[in-house]
Amino acid sequence: MERAVVIINEAPSNMRAWNGFRLSAALIGADMGVEVFLINDGVFCALKGQTPPEEISGQNTGAKIRELIQIGAKIKLCTQCAQTRGISEDMVVENVEWASMVDLAKAIKESNKVISF
Repeated sequence: MERAVVIINEAPSNMRAWNGFRLSAALIGADMGVEVFLINDGVFCALKGQTPPEEISGQNTGAKIRELIQIGAKIKLCTQCAQTRGISEDMVVENVEWASMVDLAKAIKESNKVISF
């Protein structure tokens, strides 16, 4: 099975982050293995209890992460990026893995495609 790494650098309010999650779901639908790495402000996408404004209420990245995990994606976030932003493990959606740049480098080496948002 081909594998893709999707790197999300943007906060939940950014459409680039949302499109990264949408593409991840589409890649799984195309029978690819997907690892999503949240780095920089992308770590905010994994926060629990998001309440986006009504006009974009469907774009809750925490809920989308839960959906992606249910359909087989691995979701990882950069420990250093999260800690720098005051995010602790209890603040993050369940089953999101805490990882390092070494983990990201390994995933990139083992994948067929790397996409960055």
